[in-house]
Amino acid sequence: MKSLKYPLILACSITLCSCFNGPTSEVRPIDNPTNNEIKLVIDGKEIAIPANTRINHTFEYGKHNIAYNNESFEIVVKPVKFNGHGFINPTQSNYILHTFIYATDNTSDETYDKLYEKTLNKIEVNLNGQQVEVELPIKVVNDFFIEDQDNRWDYFIDENMPDEVTENINKNQSYQVHKVKMYREKEYLKFLKDDGYEDEISFLNKPKKLSEINQYVFPKLDLESIRCDEGKQYLLDTLDKWQQLFTLTGSDFASKYEGLGGYDGMHALLGSKKLCPKDKDPEQTYSKAIRPLDDALTKGRDMYFFIIK
Repeated sequence: MKSLKYPLILACSITLCSCFNGPTSEVRPIDNPTNNEIKLVIDGKEIAIPANTRINHTFEYGKHNIAYNNESFEIVVKPVKFNGHGFINPTQSNYILHTFIYATDNTSDETYDKLYEKTLNKIEVNLNGQQVEVELPIKVVNDFFIEDQDNRWDYFIDENMPDEVTENINKNQSYQVHKVKMYREKEYLKFLKDDGYEDEISFLNKPKKLSEINQYVFPKLDLESIRCDEGKQYLLDTLDKWQQLFTLTGSDFASKYEGLGGYDGMHALLGSKKLCPKDKDPEQTYSKAIRPLDDALTKGRDMYFFIIK
């Protein structure tokens, strides 16, 4: 076992089935990083979240309404193939994902520098009162839903970065590994100051209206473009089953989901292309029409929800 260390050199880097026994709900953190209490309404129930506090909320599988700041939208909470991590960010505040490099003592400066350069991203910031672009080993995210499918991290908000990590490597082997830490913005700014960075810096924030959120949306399909009657009817029946599914909750929802959105449902959707061979559908209009649904199910396999618009 070998321990790896990371150096604090950040400051100098800145430049301008019918029987279902599985889970029936999903627990998601809701974070309020602001200095004021916020109120979120879920399914008509007001939930107060104190300043600088994170709470957990249990969403039963099925459709839910989320409202914040006089806006609202609906989501459908569903089973996943592999559990992921994420949280709800109602205020659409900035969170910082900082990449640290841990390396063995025999790592050369050249190797380290090359690895470090690959972690740098160009970020627009307010620096000493001016909007400029800097390079930092970070990613800034401020989505309403922050999911590790798109934003990988190893250490969450309340987890401290260790001085060392232990890996199974050969003796005297030169080895490096990346670890990503999630920060609230103000905690990251404190980290910068503690690391010796003296300039006044803040990150830009342009929150979206809830109606403009386009992540993880259940797709709308262009049925009118389909030139194959068998395929169109199959898709109409499938979408009707989805609408029926959206009325279910808990174990009822979970037991039916596999046949539509799980492996069985995805396999059936792709298999339905046989209804519209090229002699019936020369332009493959059916295959094109179902592609958004196939993509959504594939990409959303490990997402615990869809947004319904």
